[in-house]
Amino acid sequence: MNILNTLAPVFLIVAFGALLKKLRFISSQEVGGLNRLVYWIGLPCLLFYEITTATYDFHAAGKPILVVLIGLIASLAVSYFVARLLKIPPEIEGTFVQGAFRGNLMYIGLPIVLYGSLDSPSSAVIKDIALLVLAVTVPVYNIVAVIVLLASQHRIDRRLPAKIFAQLVTNPIVIATVAAILFSAVFGKLPVSIERTFEAIGDIALPLALLGIGGTLSEGSVAQKRFQAFTASLIKVFITPAVGLLFAMILFLSADQKLIALIYLACPAATVTYVFAEQLEGDASLAAEIVLISTILSIASLAAVLAVCG
Repeated sequence: MNILNTLAPVFLIVAFGALLKKLRFISSQEVGGLNRLVYWIGLPCLLFYEITTATYDFHAAGKPILVVLIGLIASLAVSYFVARLLKIPPEIEGTFVQGAFRGNLMYIGLPIVLYGSLDSPSSAVIKDIALLVLAVTVPVYNIVAVIVLLASQHRIDRRLPAKIFAQLVTNPIVIATVAAILFSAVFGKLPVSIERTFEAIGDIALPLALLGIGGTLSEGSVAQKRFQAFTASLIKVFITPAVGLLFAMILFLSADQKLIALIYLACPAATVTYVFAEQLEGDASLAAEIVLISTILSIASLAAVLAVCG
């Protein structure tokens, strides 16, 4: 029952967003506006509030961060091997690999971690560790995604560091994370009025993010590369967390640490993979297909993680 209670709110809100879009209660333009609102305002406010009010325990976060990064490396290795095995054209190889490693940590992973720990006596600790893991891994995912997509276009040159830097300094999640850490180090706590403002905006961020995912997914995908998308999705939601589970046992992660790391690794492909593929001349339609298929498959992988960590 705890598994159902944890996953159902997340995927029911996603389904509700898709229904609203199908019923034309919201338009494609409104879904786009909702996604922009969440990406540029909602989630940054949530992160800024949570990080500035969190109790930092870098020691406790170290092992989950390591397991997530090991999962990233493993999914990169497996996806490149499979891409060559399937003889995927070089120009779309980067899109395939990005879809196989880049998880939807903010929109899907964080809500499930929070819902899954509501009844735990250590819920506050779990939330703090989860946020620290995000603070480290989100910039890494962005950097690796840029390199992977540009490599498939044979565009790794002396301008690569500048392109990576541009992606990082214009990413609102990275900006909010760095700003919150610096603010906490210099000033400590926010004024109460400002803190409550950020908290109020942050409270609506995750539900709106899930509604936006549903609206985006309801538009369907246009690629005719279902086998490639399905294969990338399998790597993302099953092979990656399986590797994470192995190393979680090797490194003796606690139950809470293992829960956080494995949920993040079992997440579906991030919706931003579509945006990156479009911006960096990848295969945007394949990216959309991977997001759709991996989101459906992740219901099973996330349920398995909750069962293992329950």
